Amino acid sequence: MTGRTERYDTVAILFHWLIAILIVANVGLAWSLDSFDEHSPAHDRILTVHKSIGTTLLVLAVLRLAWRWKHPGPPLPETIAPWRRVAARLDQGLLYALLVILPLSGLLDAGAFSQPVHYFFLFDLPTLTGHNEPLGHAAFAVHKAAAVALYALLFLHAAAALQHHYVLKDDILRRMLP
Repeated sequence: MTGRTERYDTVAILFHWLIAILIVANVGLAWSLDSFDEHSPAHDRILTVHKSIGTTLLVLAVLRLAWRWKHPGPPLPETIAPWRRVAARLDQGLLYALLVILPLSGLLDAGAFSQPVHYFFLFDLPTLTGHNEPLGHAAFAVHKAAAVALYALLFLHAAAALQHHYVLKDDILRRMLP
């Protein structure tokens, strides 16, 4: 593709930071659920917002992947070691996969346990499956495992960005800053 710059375009940067903010918010909501009785109104409200943000993240991830397919990011500098190139591609690929797996497994879990998904209290989303408790347990197990994997990858992603900025002193981090 011609005309690529050394920075990500504005749309890619907006997708990146909006998704990052929503992930942090959703992690906080998920962790806060343990503080409430699961039959309390507060628990239900928090879970509704958690599911709504998760669904929004799924849509944003798909849109971001479509955008990236049509608008590839800038190439890594030639000075980046081959193993770092492989690690960066693997990290990005796994992050994209988890941004799809996490919400889908959550939606499967909700449908399998006959829990409605009220999108930000505005309307109900259609379920992906009928009542099926074994499927619900499996989907929830995938959801929890994917969440742990996401936490680990996000930590590595942020640590690598900070290492590039403060230790290697290259412009990798600046390419994604607004």
